[in-house]
Amino acid sequence: MSDLIDQAQHYEAINLAQSLQAHRRRAETESRPAARGHCLNRECLEPFEAAASSRLFCGPACAEAHQRQMALARHRSGR
Repeated sequence: MSDLIDQAQHYEAINLAQSLQAHRRRAETESRPAARGHCLNRECLEPFEAAASSRLFCGPACAEAHQRQMALARHRSGR
C-alpha cells in the first residue's frame, strides 16, 4: 500500500517525464541560429576567438537578451 509521499513521487515523475518530452519536441522543431564568430546579441556583438567560433553568445545574459530581441521582432512582424 502506498502512502501520500509515494503518490506524490509518482506524480512528480510523471510531470517530469511529460515536461522533458515537451521540451524535446520543442527543441526538435525550433531551428538553432548559426554561429557567426561573434555574440549574436545585437547589443553586444563581442567577437570570439577562432577556437570558440562555434559559440553563439557570451553567456546566459546575452542569450536571454537575444531571445527577447527575437520575440520582439516576431511580435512586430505579426508572427
